[in-house]
Amino acid sequence: MQTPAATIICPNYTCEQPNAEHHQFCEKCRTPLPKRYLWVVGTGVQKFKEKFKDLKSGEVLADRYVLKGDRLLLDTKPGKVPDVPVEIPDLILPYLRLFSHRIHVPQVYGQLVDQKISSSGLWLLEQGPIYAEIPTPSGSEARETPPPQTGKLMPPLIGQWAKASPLRQLNWLWQIANLWHPFMGEGVAGSLLNPELIRVEGSIVRLLELRLDSKFPTLENLGQFWSQWVSTANPLIAPFLEKLCQLLIDGEIKTSDQLVALLDRGLNVCGQLQQREYAIATDTNQGPSRRRNEDACYPNESSTKLTSESGLSSLAIVCDGIGGHEGGNVASNMAIDAVKKHIQQQQTSKANLTDPRTITTTLVQAAGAANEAISAKNDSQQKQGRQRMGTTLVMSYTHAHELYITHVGDSRAYWINRSGCRQVTIDDDVASRHVCFGYILYRDALQQPSSGSLVQALGMGPSAHLHPSVERFVIDEDCLFLLCSDGLSDNDRVEQYWQSKILPVLNGELSLTQGVNLLIDLANYHNGHDNVTVALVHCRVSPNETAQITPEALLAELEQIPLPLMHPDAHPDEDTELPGQEVSSSAPTKLATRPTGSRPFLPILLAIVLVVGLGIVAFYLNSLNNMTGSNNSESNPENRLATNSQDNSTTSSNPPVSVQWEDLTTGTLYQIKADSNVSESPLSLYKNKSKNKSEEIAKIATDTVILVKEKPGNITGDTEKWLQVQVCPPEDPPLGDKIKSQLGWIPFGELNQAQINLEKSDKKYTNGPCVVNN
Repeated sequence: MQTPAATIICPNYTCEQPNAEHHQFCEKCRTPLPKRYLWVVGTGVQKFKEKFKDLKSGEVLADRYVLKGDRLLLDTKPGKVPDVPVEIPDLILPYLRLFSHRIHVPQVYGQLVDQKISSSGLWLLEQGPIYAEIPTPSGSEARETPPPQTGKLMPPLIGQWAKASPLRQLNWLWQIANLWHPFMGEGVAGSLLNPELIRVEGSIVRLLELRLDSKFPTLENLGQFWSQWVSTANPLIAPFLEKLCQLLIDGEIKTSDQLVALLDRGLNVCGQLQQREYAIATDTNQGPSRRRNEDACYPNESSTKLTSESGLSSLAIVCDGIGGHEGGNVASNMAIDAVKKHIQQQQTSKANLTDPRTITTTLVQAAGAANEAISAKNDSQQKQGRQRMGTTLVMSYTHAHELYITHVGDSRAYWINRSGCRQVTIDDDVASRHVCFGYILYRDALQQPSSGSLVQALGMGPSAHLHPSVERFVIDEDCLFLLCSDGLSDNDRVEQYWQSKILPVLNGELSLTQGVNLLIDLANYHNGHDNVTVALVHCRVSPNETAQITPEALLAELEQIPLPLMHPDAHPDEDTELPGQEVSSSAPTKLATRPTGSRPFLPILLAIVLVVGLGIVAFYLNSLNNMTGSNNSESNPENRLATNSQDNSTTSSNPPVSVQWEDLTTGTLYQIKADSNVSESPLSLYKNKSKNKSEEIAKIATDTVILVKEKPGNITGDTEKWLQVQVCPPEDPPLGDKIKSQLGWIPFGELNQAQINLEKSDKKYTNGPCVVNN
């Protein structure tokens, strides 16, 4: 039965014109009309379902949500902020902590409170597997009602399984395998064993909702679950899948890393069934309100480049410089040069730059090389704080059936196919970080001051504190990847206009270069406050008629199980990977999330409350600092780097070094301060820049004052930063007799690892080698 059409209120608060549900833009002011179809979850869902029998389709709840089906609502007031309680329940926390996986996981929209339902504990999820309206190729609004599938749930994977190609079947399994470890950490891995929750949108696996595990799921359970699909699998991969499931059931595959690696082997074989061509077009523009262009892109020609090979020809880069007159344009161009040089060197030295792990490592190192190059220039010019130039980075790299996205900062990447547009990068800003830590809902975080302040960018600090994200996508259908600076993405312009401006490129109505030019014009007209840079990567897929793949060739890929890489699939209550630790490159490297057990206990809840409280205090201190010391990011994009030390620190459980590397100056006295739980400083003094035990001079005690004698400049490729220091004992014995005034080297990176801070000292010496004017 067709549900009654809803009336959407224009989100423009100066307009608020009622519009028909199928309209893409407001009839009065032409503001884009968001269609937010929402899914109801929570502890009160059962009562809601019972009450649903008495509710009529089209009925309005909470004065804004139109009932479109069982647990399915449409927000008719998208310009109004939804209800958000102060306390976030345990049921909702996994959605926040898995924010970096939002291409697969729906996001929390707000709470549903309505007297008609008389049920508490109801929450609304957005960006779930629900079809939005896709316009006709011409973008016409002539239709009287939305297409029949609009507002309907996407199909379960099991219903599409038998009809899928062998590559897509393996691709779906590969995505589930990549989600297994992060879902285990949040106690929701059982959701990947529920066929009703696993939906698909073309090649993408989408979860309808997350459910907390009542018992500990294992890879054996996953093997048993997948074994049900063997009989309907494509004949080419059926033997491969059958043996893979048996290995899981028998416990031969012990970690999800091993499972992902085995599926990668299968994908490499099945990927030969298709041919791919990648076309790239880029351009950058100063914009109507900027004196010069701080952005940069690669390739920097307006023309399209076609390739099906790996290497520089398959690379697309967008950089948005930070620093204004201090050199944002220099930083963005330096980043591109450093990335190109590093990849070219790796391509030359490693003829087989084809392994996913090797490619991922190379891309992370390329971002690190760019960071070191910019940081070294900043250090050589003695630039500190906001004087330092920097840049964001988003780049794509294609190889065979895979496309890699590497990202630092708030420039973005979007994945567009004929069914939707998805942001595949997570901004490295205050709002996203607080969501990932479970402090706050994303839409609520965006309302806070300084929500857009960056917590990392290239050139702002040592590479040890830099965490680039690398995402890997299997390409089995025609699609587009859009890379852009925030001159285009600000104010949700991509989400608002992708159907009318980008989809025509995919449909062949516009060339790739025309699409780039159209997006730049769109940014300058509707945003206009910043430079704008755009790169479009068009992925074309066609059958490879010459490929001859046999089931036996696939089976051979399971002959040897790879060794575990970085992490075991441990019980959530056991030791698991902590934020800031390195993760396997076979899975995407993302903003770290905090592992939790499936059943949080009272001490954990109290700890969360304490952390949230501290986070809020730090958040508002940072907000106050930004409001008094600088303009917001939209009015002054060059000044958008977060200044609060908590936001700039890595996601480590250790406290940040109180004096950062870039702030250390020679000829200055500092005092060594250990964390309260460190009884004795384990910091060593070395004769030379070596951690060899034979070179160790002495241990440096807590509260010792040191004089920085030499701080070598950053050199690209260095993995350790050293300080030459003079140990300054008290002028009175006995400590002076024990340590004396020794000269040596300390590894700066060990300070944070050993929970030691350096604080500037006001100590005065009247004699000895530590007499300075501090």
